[in-house]
Amino acid sequence: MERYSSPQRFILTGGPGSGKSTLLEALRQSGYRCYEEVSRQLIREQMSRGTGILPWENMADFAELAVRSMYRQHEESSDSSGICFFDRGIPDVFGYLGYYGLPVPSHYLTMFDSCSYQPEVFLLPPWKEIFVQDRERPQSYDESEALSLWLKAAYTSLGFNVIELPRCSLQERVELVTSVTG
Repeated sequence: MERYSSPQRFILTGGPGSGKSTLLEALRQSGYRCYEEVSRQLIREQMSRGTGILPWENMADFAELAVRSMYRQHEESSDSSGICFFDRGIPDVFGYLGYYGLPVPSHYLTMFDSCSYQPEVFLLPPWKEIFVQDRERPQSYDESEALSLWLKAAYTSLGFNVIELPRCSLQERVELVTSVTG
């Protein structure tokens, strides 16, 4: 599969609490097809089941759930045309695994290789003023900063052009993203 074919799939990435979901919702309201972060849904499901398969307790098993859900989400977007946005992509799992000192299983790379994402990835850096912890996001601000570095490294190592968005208004972030995506 050609890496940069239609639909044009763009990824928003960054550590927890950096404003990805807020930006994604603003892009949705601007008329773009958007795919929510699978991790938060998985965390809610695993918490309600009491499985212990949570990123801060069992990253290896959580990563397996996440990468499969992200792959399905990517496949679901195949019937789209035009531009769509994802709150995290498969390479985010690679960054998280690195942060936790875990290897990336070879079948994750195989799944990634069969996906087509645009070469530009939007990194939302840690932003202390908007950072909030909750049940599904217990990481500290310092952990968010460290994860952001791992995420940037993961995308860069895979050949993506990582565009770091400034800490600015939501409207300015939307305008910056759409100036790149067209």
